[in-house]
Amino acid sequence: MARFSLGKPITIGGEEVVVVRDVLGSLQADKASETFAIVEPRGADGRPAIYVSENDLTRLRDDYPGMKVYGLWQILFYNDAVRMGAPLVTFPLSDSGGLYLLMDAVADLNSPESIVSSGEYLNGYIPDNYDVDIKTANVIQVDLQNLKLPPQPAYTRIEQSGKLKAENKRRWFVVASLCGLIIVGAAASNYGLQTIYKSRMADYTTKKTLIDELDGRVRSLAAERLITRPDDSIMLSQLFNFFELYPQAKTPPLADDMKIGFAGTHVLVTPAKAPVDPASVIAGADSELQPDLSYMVTLTEPDGTDAAHSDGEGDQ
Repeated sequence: MARFSLGKPITIGGEEVVVVRDVLGSLQADKASETFAIVEPRGADGRPAIYVSENDLTRLRDDYPGMKVYGLWQILFYNDAVRMGAPLVTFPLSDSGGLYLLMDAVADLNSPESIVSSGEYLNGYIPDNYDVDIKTANVIQVDLQNLKLPPQPAYTRIEQSGKLKAENKRRWFVVASLCGLIIVGAAASNYGLQTIYKSRMADYTTKKTLIDELDGRVRSLAAERLITRPDDSIMLSQLFNFFELYPQAKTPPLADDMKIGFAGTHVLVTPAKAPVDPASVIAGADSELQPDLSYMVTLTEPDGTDAAHSDGEGDQ
């Protein structure tokens, strides 16, 4: 059976700690004037809260500074080492004494909720309860090397208050840090989005300007385009017949107001001593005999075609 040295350093779970006497249930009359700090709150299975004397904690802080302190019943319940099922449960610390848990005899002895009180027995008797037979108790036996430490050691109320304040301060620091990160992230995101927006707007403005320029060109070209394709086949036929008759014909110097083009009037001069008057063989030709017996020929489209072309040019 494991022998705990209460109030002295021992090794549990590879760590050197101090185990102190703790209390469950109602306090004994001689300890009612002491101040106790809660170590473990009431358990989900109904186990009463576990307390430790602040006087013991203060003394152990002075004797073993920096060393963690745990309650004995705290460790036993955390390791599921408490064997219930009897009106009394004991944990021997020596051959003649140890600690006990007193159960409610008329309640469920297997339920931690039935624990009435805890205390210390000496020489096989419980003070103020001499009628309780220690020999009928369930004895707890554990191997010290197999025990594990609870996650939370014992603290005085002042230490718990300071620890709570430090925890709250740490939480507020974390919250402030997160808020700062969020603000910085939002600012960076806003700057990035603003940069992208400016870049996209510049690109949009450039493209819109180009589109407006292209629209202007399209409107200009649309205003200049021909509604119908011009038909100059008659004028081409006249020119073809004329040059077939006089291949050496040429264009004379024109007056400033004379216009030459397929939709206008063509003025040509035949070679000297022309044997045939072009006006007699080419429809729409008007000729005038020159002193050197050449003909100055004016070609126009017959039947008002030239007038129609002139109107079309005006529409353009």
